[in-house]
Amino acid sequence: MRTDLLLGQADDLLHRGRAGRAATLLAPVVGEEPGNVDAWLLLARAQLALRRPAAALDAARHALRLDPHGLETLYWVSAAYTATGRHDLAIAAASRACAEDPGNPRLIERHGRALLAAGRLTEAERVLAAGAEVAHYDAGLRVAYGMALFAVGRPLSAREAYGQALTLEPGHPQAEAELRRLSVAERRIVDAGTLVAVTDEFAESLRVPAGGHRPAPDGRGALAHLATVAFAVCLAAVLVLAVLDRLTPVDVPVSLTLAVLCAAGSAAGATALTRRHRLS
Repeated sequence: MRTDLLLGQADDLLHRGRAGRAATLLAPVVGEEPGNVDAWLLLARAQLALRRPAAALDAARHALRLDPHGLETLYWVSAAYTATGRHDLAIAAASRACAEDPGNPRLIERHGRALLAAGRLTEAERVLAAGAEVAHYDAGLRVAYGMALFAVGRPLSAREAYGQALTLEPGHPQAEAELRRLSVAERRIVDAGTLVAVTDEFAESLRVPAGGHRPAPDGRGALAHLATVAFAVCLAAVLVLAVLDRLTPVDVPVSLTLAVLCAAGSAAGATALTRRHRLS
């Protein structure tokens, strides 16, 4: 019962964008229960959200060894392989999942996205087109199909696919985001040459290089460092002022001491806040 509650809490944290907290919660669970497939899969999801593809793949592989034919297992193994840039394995896992449950829109979308990440655009468009025809009710699959259409040089068809996704599910966040992205890109298309350049650029943005994308620098890390340094400097200033006040005839204004103490408090608060965000 306790494990189920922890897994439910981790799943809720993931839905709320708190992947760091979820990973921290799940680490002892998989340590105590290494045979728990659901825990490994949740940990793989958390590591993917944190852009740690190697750790995500390790967790997904643990789940795969325990449940080699599970659809969720194959889905997240494929996603983890895509994130690490190991595209043949990602596509193979997605294909196996689709073979286990033909017509499942989520699995078809995973297959198509694996192909897009590998740069196999024509195959991706074909897989997603067939899937969108079968699972015509699924908005997420329509969005992925639209992305494939844009990548192969058909922005007008892509716009239509995004519109269909929004008809199926008004307010669909990814459909709206991709539609905005397409609208910005279309402003640059003035002839056949710019059409090729813009769609090639979009296709390249979907590709995942071997080894996966390098994580973007975390500006919060630099901010935490600066806040820590500022806190240390303020503490040193307080000590210097105390020494001057006690051991020398220099008259240190009380307002100056208070100002330095306030600055130290602000720096300490900033340090704590940035470190808390890095853990979330």
